[in-house]
Amino acid sequence: MDEWYTVGELAEKTGIAEPTLRRYITKFHLYFISKGGNRAKKYKATAIPVLVRIKALYDAGYETTGLTDVLRSEFPVVINDNKHGETEEIQSARPLATTEDVAELKRVLTEVNQKLAKQEEFNTLLIQKLEDQNRFIKESLENKAPLFLEKKMDEEEAAKPVEESKKGCFYS
Repeated sequence: MDEWYTVGELAEKTGIAEPTLRRYITKFHLYFISKGGNRAKKYKATAIPVLVRIKALYDAGYETTGLTDVLRSEFPVVINDNKHGETEEIQSARPLATTEDVAELKRVLTEVNQKLAKQEEFNTLLIQKLEDQNRFIKESLENKAPLFLEKKMDEEEAAKPVEESKKGCFYS
């Protein structure tokens, strides 16, 4: 069973002054389901979170235009069918994420972008090292005979004085 509240009862439940509530209801009438005439008008319980959100947004410094955009993304719009002053709720597109969700996503994306930047830097250095090694290997393979011969000659040169000094020791 739906609960219906007068402006006075809404004021008690939300802690918002009646004149302020009336102003909110008048400005943002698209978000309130009501029944009854002017003096006996009652509002569906779904009005409570809308009123609380409106107050919070005004307290946070939102202007009416910006506030309307937020409400449109967070609450369904109500269409009046003009029959006996009653209204019915029509669901507008609900947001896929709240403001807090979007803020968290931005934070995570920032972290991911920073990590990706570091990874790209690492990858660039790694590719450079691999290219340097590849170039060295190719050059070594192309010039393998001279490198081998140089090493062999160096070994032979290093061995000669030892052999000569050994010869001198035995024949003296």
